[in-house]
Amino acid sequence: MPRKIIFSSKGPRGAHAAASKIQGMFKRKRRVLNRYRKKSSYKPTAAFNSQMRKYNTVNSEKKIMTFNNYLNGPGSAGYLQDIPCVGLTTAGLVNSSLSVAVLQTGRQLTQLNASVNSATGANVCYALDGYSTLQGDSQNRLVGSYAKITSTYMNMNITMDPSTYGDGEQQLVLDACLPHQFRIIQVKARRDKMVSPGAQVSSVGVPSIALNLFRDESGENKGILSECATQDVFTWFVNKQFWTVLKDERFTLTQPNNNLSNISGVSPNVNTSKSARFKKYWLPKPSTKVRFEPNTVDGLIKQEVVDFNYVVHTIILCKNTSSGERASNHWSVQVNGATQFIDI
Repeated sequence: MPRKIIFSSKGPRGAHAAASKIQGMFKRKRRVLNRYRKKSSYKPTAAFNSQMRKYNTVNSEKKIMTFNNYLNGPGSAGYLQDIPCVGLTTAGLVNSSLSVAVLQTGRQLTQLNASVNSATGANVCYALDGYSTLQGDSQNRLVGSYAKITSTYMNMNITMDPSTYGDGEQQLVLDACLPHQFRIIQVKARRDKMVSPGAQVSSVGVPSIALNLFRDESGENKGILSECATQDVFTWFVNKQFWTVLKDERFTLTQPNNNLSNISGVSPNVNTSKSARFKKYWLPKPSTKVRFEPNTVDGLIKQEVVDFNYVVHTIILCKNTSSGERASNHWSVQVNGATQFIDI
């Protein structure tokens, strides 16, 4: 039989005490029940968070930071300019047997790339920008100091230049009309912390396309300005101690409308390759938001990315396929691109 609870309620004081005891009993019972009741707290799953990030990215306003297009021609915008190649004197037995053009992302050339231009006396390296913008609330301008980069692409079109030599310059015509072999290497410098533990960066060296882009057959560091045979830079491996390889590819181009029938002893049937090659590259992007800070270049203040290594080097090498000892500076390249970002 359940036990009956009897409270004495004689007088007003007794009635108040009895009511207090009954209320206390129910409060203790409620606390016991709440102790074993599962608390209802909603926590979104990882899949839900991922979908929400995709949704916010897709539906946010996209802004772009364009590459330098090196425009010329009439009008304020002009036409897309051909960037000429540069023949080097350090490779092969003939000057310009190895030709090169280096395209670097960023508003300014790195000190080592600027030294390449100084050493050769020509514009070998070009700064493409793509990671700077103006600040404000107008179109494609940065609002605040942080943004999320969603993608970066680069369009590149390599074309063979038409021959402009006369009838008496048969050897020059032959140099221009023979097939040209290209090697495109796209690299990014490795971070200092990726050097093996205990090694001092000063003793190992710093990444330089002029001095340690390659490793030769004996394991020595070589670059595009090292003394070598023309064929060497097409057989050497990229030095992965200093560089992260993004692309390494080869192809052959031939000048359009070859006319070698007037040159004795040479078959005119050499136009077996295309005269142009278009490439589109998607460059690395940061996984988190990036910070912008103002920087002045040539009197213009723009907001530049400061906490992400965006510098990518695209090295275009070319040699004449006849023997590697004929001039190969008969091509040019056009390049443009953009970086897409959203304000945070």
